[in-house]
Amino acid sequence: MSTADRLPDVSRPDAGLAVISPMYVGGSQQQSTVADEALARWTRTPAPQGLVSLNVFTSLDNEALLAYAQWTDDDEYSAYIRTAARGPLDLVDAVRYRLFRSMSDAAGEPGCVITATFDVDGPERQRHIVDALADAASRADPFPGALAAHFHLSVDGTRVLNYAEWTSLEAHDRAVDNAELDEIYRISLETPGVRATRGRAYRLHGALHTS
Repeated sequence: MSTADRLPDVSRPDAGLAVISPMYVGGSQQQSTVADEALARWTRTPAPQGLVSLNVFTSLDNEALLAYAQWTDDDEYSAYIRTAARGPLDLVDAVRYRLFRSMSDAAGEPGCVITATFDVDGPERQRHIVDALADAASRADPFPGALAAHFHLSVDGTRVLNYAEWTSLEAHDRAVDNAELDEIYRISLETPGVRATRGRAYRLHGALHTS
């Protein structure tokens, strides 16, 4: 696998499955150490069949790591976890998602990724909350600094994840302070059968790509 310093192409057509794994750590030094160990471990062995990219993010609050791995399909990922060696961010206990809907708001260089996650009561609620959020965003004026939003549905029908690219955390916080995201938050909190969980802001630490 080759190293890269760019965010993953979330909507690339050869990635049929996104495997996402958070990991909680104790501070910035441990973040960097564990992230470096995980990336080094993946470079020491041949890439598993079907792995397209592995992206390791550090949270801006210094509390967590996030692995975002793209695979060709569920069969290849299932074959990997049957024999995978355990280690930091090994993806064995990760959540399987498929990209459902993407919105691109503006051109620009992403400086951070903001995640929002939801527990939901089944596949119908998955699609409903994504469509409601996307429709509300499309009716609003563009959010300065918002570049793209990629909505993922878990394969088991219980979760939704929004992977949103922003120019910076400051741009996102300004949108919050100026109440530009209030309607988005209202929908997130008041939709029946949908429970918002904690989101985080991340910065890419390192990435490996097979092509």
